[in-house]
Amino acid sequence: MFLKYILYYYIYSMKKDEQVLIKLSTKEKEGFKRAAELSGIGFSAWARQVMRSAAIKELQNAGEKIIFLDPVPLKIDENER
Repeated sequence: MFLKYILYYYIYSMKKDEQVLIKLSTKEKEGFKRAAELSGIGFSAWARQVMRSAAIKELQNAGEKIIFLDPVPLKIDENER
């Protein structure tokens, strides 16, 4: 659950300056919106999360670099060891 909130924060804090327009059937849109509601996030954030996950999988399978993933620096506090 904690990881879910970290992912949402990461996605929401990203700069978003592009739009994607896609055509859907009414039933697809209703289903996608319901899935977003069940996830507890907005439709755009949900769609972006799903597309990012699918893209990561496809790019990894092709052995390609995932250009939209920035490295996350991990700092270990020596006092906590």
